[in-house]
Amino acid sequence: MAAEHEGRVPVDALMAAITGEEPAPGAGAGAGTEAERRSAEADVALLREQLGVIGRALAEPPPPAPARPAPARAPRRRRRSPHIAFGALAVACAGMFVAGLGWLAAQGGGAGAADDAAGSKAEATAGQDAGTVFGSAGYLACARLVAEGTVTAAEPVPGRGQHRITLRVTRSHKPARSGREITFVLDDAIARLHPGEHALIGLPRHGTAADAVVTGARAVAAERPRITAALPESRTLTCD
Repeated sequence: MAAEHEGRVPVDALMAAITGEEPAPGAGAGAGTEAERRSAEADVALLREQLGVIGRALAEPPPPAPARPAPARAPRRRRRSPHIAFGALAVACAGMFVAGLGWLAAQGGGAGAADDAAGSKAEATAGQDAGTVFGSAGYLACARLVAEGTVTAAEPVPGRGQHRITLRVTRSHKPARSGREITFVLDDAIARLHPGEHALIGLPRHGTAADAVVTGARAVAAERPRITAALPESRTLTCD
C-alpha cells in the first residue's frame, strides 16, 4: 500500500496544479510531496504561458494578400499617321519641283559649272549669255584667251569694284601658246582671286576684263576635258 500511495503522489500534485485545488487531506505529506507539487505548478504555469502565445498568434488577422499585378496588355501595332504620309508626299513633290526648276534653267542656257568641294566658281558678266562657259563651243569661238595658271598678284582698282590680276600661265588652251604671264582686270562681282590660287580664266575678244573664272585645282582639272572636247567645234564657228 505504501508503494501504491507513493506512485499516486506526482499525479495528484499535477492535477492539483492544473485545477488549482489543494491536495486532499492525507494525499501525502512531507518535503518530497511538497517539492513535486511546486514543480508541477511551475510546469503548468509555463504551459499556460506558451498556450497564451499560441492563442494570441492565432487570434491575429491574417496578413493582406499581395496585390496581383495588372495583366500585361498585348502590344498594339502603331498605325502610321496619315499626316506622315502626306508630309512625305509633300517633300517628294517639293523635290520634283526643285528638279524641274533646275531642268528649266539648264534648258534656258545654264550657268557655268562649279565644284563646291574645291571652292570653284564660273560666272558670266552682266550682259553675257548665261551659257558662256568653258565647255561651250560658242564661248570658245569668241574668246580671245582661255588659260590657267597661278595668281601672283591681285591689286584693287580704285573706285572701280575691280582687281588687277597677274597670272603666271601654266597652260594655254586658246591660243595654244601665250605669254608666261598675263595681266587682266576682274570684276569683284565675278570672283575675288588671291595670290597662290590656281585659276582658269577667259578673256573676250574685245576688252581686258575676264568674263569667266574657275578657281581651285580640282575644278580647273574638271574643265580641261570639256574645253578639249569643245575646241574642235569652236574652230568651225564664227563670232559675230
